[in-house]
Amino acid sequence: MLWVTVRRFRCRNPVCPRRIFCERLPKIARPHGRQTDRTAEIVRLIGYVAGGRPGQRLLARLSIATSEDTVMRRVRQMASQVLDSIPIRNLGVDDWAWRKGQEYGTILVNLDLRRVVDLLPDRAAESFSGWLAHHPEIATISRDRCGLYAEGASLGAPQAQQIADRFHLILNLSSTMERVLEERSRQLVLPPAEDFTLDAANPVIVTEPPLPIPAPPPPTQSQLRRQRRLDLYQQVVTMFEAGMTQAAISRELKMERKTVRRWLRRGQFPERKSPHRRPPKVNAFAEYLQQRWNEGCHNASRLYQDIRQKGYAGKRAMVARYVAGWRTAGKATLSRAAERIAPKHAAILVTRAAEEMSDEQRLLFERVAVQCPEVLEMRTLALGFRDALLKADSSGPMYQWIEKAKRSVFGPVVRFAFGLQKDISAVAAAVETTLSTGQVEGQINRLKTIKRQMYGRAGFELLRARVLPYSPNPAPPPGPAP
Repeated sequence: MLWVTVRRFRCRNPVCPRRIFCERLPKIARPHGRQTDRTAEIVRLIGYVAGGRPGQRLLARLSIATSEDTVMRRVRQMASQVLDSIPIRNLGVDDWAWRKGQEYGTILVNLDLRRVVDLLPDRAAESFSGWLAHHPEIATISRDRCGLYAEGASLGAPQAQQIADRFHLILNLSSTMERVLEERSRQLVLPPAEDFTLDAANPVIVTEPPLPIPAPPPPTQSQLRRQRRLDLYQQVVTMFEAGMTQAAISRELKMERKTVRRWLRRGQFPERKSPHRRPPKVNAFAEYLQQRWNEGCHNASRLYQDIRQKGYAGKRAMVARYVAGWRTAGKATLSRAAERIAPKHAAILVTRAAEEMSDEQRLLFERVAVQCPEVLEMRTLALGFRDALLKADSSGPMYQWIEKAKRSVFGPVVRFAFGLQKDISAVAAAVETTLSTGQVEGQINRLKTIKRQMYGRAGFELLRARVLPYSPNPAPPPGPAP
């Protein structure tokens, strides 16, 4: 606490509205201030880094008694004059989730200085174009393929060159392949891995003769429901081929129009996905249990204690059920169940470069290719897109790939190609330039850390103040002269 004696000045001008002037302390405190400038700066810096309540605890250890509300109030007083004075030439833009799937905002990053220049509370073309109108010096805008940002950039900065981010283009390609594979999900049920071997000299699959198929059991309730759904699908196809519109089919069969459109777009009967369950924890110790069983240890409790010492965290009943089938066989044999691969996982294998795939991934892709030969053509398209995007020196190969993809037999790939053609200037710039939104993704990760540190309960103003770069408070304005 400082006790300061200052002088008072009286004005002798009769027309002056003020009679008494107090001496200012420009290097110590501001007018009507309850803290010195140095203390206020310390409080704001600690609040910027740690937040409200943690900052209050840390300040108490520094013998600065203040409340968490005061700490946050100091943080909100961040000056933006320094940010506004810095010209921006290369801008990166992306969205961030305030509430995932519900509310989104926009983050703007100066790619040259690697710093956030502003946050917008929404994801809209109007707000983005309004912000760009105040920055006519921007030359390039790196973005994803979101139509809102493309429209906002065209309205607010028509002079700037828009650049599509390469990572998002690869991600869009993977999503496209995933949609293709979702239509073929029944072909992604793979036989056991033991039935396949990969020849290093000639990478093809050698399969054992298939086992005889047992007689089908009587139909279950699930199969009866599937048959009713199949009959409804055939009705939709028949009515559409007869010339009826999708809206008329929806009214006639009392179905959602989106369902009718999805069935017709898929081109084949849409099978329901089977529930995906995690494998039991005991499966991780299958080889050890098989070895111990063949050695003569048939006590489930003893086997449970053995694998528990090796890290097993499950129950004894699970071990007992696992080895129950071995008691009649006499000798342990590992089960060879079919493996179901998710369309997203298969899409990653299809789009991944050959030099980035491990031997295990290569073998898995070969197994998928045996069940679904169309993935070979899909991989050819995917690798062609990667080469045109990442290895080409000009945008010519990209134009050729788009024309080839437009004639593809896969509907999602055709729609992806037409989408690239609509945004061809930004896609071509992605091939010819090196700018990307990688820095923006890193800043979004930092924003999420700050948001979760505040438990998501702080407002946009406080979040913006903590995400923007820290800058010292400007000097206070000089007081009126006596």
